Amino acid sequence: MAIFDKKYRFTSNRHSQKGLMALVFGMISLISFFIATTVSVRTSAAMVDRMAGAGMFAFIFGTVGLMLGVSAIKEPDVFPILPKLGFAVALIAVLLWFAVLYLGVALG
Repeated sequence: MAIFDKKYRFTSNRHSQKGLMALVFGMISLISFFIATTVSVRTSAAMVDRMAGAGMFAFIFGTVGLMLGVSAIKEPDVFPILPKLGFAVALIAVLLWFAVLYLGVALG
């Protein structure tokens, strides 16, 4: 019968607030990375001090996003997509910022 072909799953899971915040912080850090590198390349590094300040601020945002993502992954009874996505975005952002910081120290 057509009525019994549909499969429904009732669950008490909810979306994680920490996972959402990890995703937001990771996206802020990632967008800041692309804006800062674009501005730095287009101005031939004329605003190095401002971009460095923005970079450190965004690096902190990414690190907080990583911590929130790890905390959200460990929460019970939550849908796993937001915590995992938030953790992944924040990890990519932190790795990109770390690479820029490392290259700045190694080459500078």
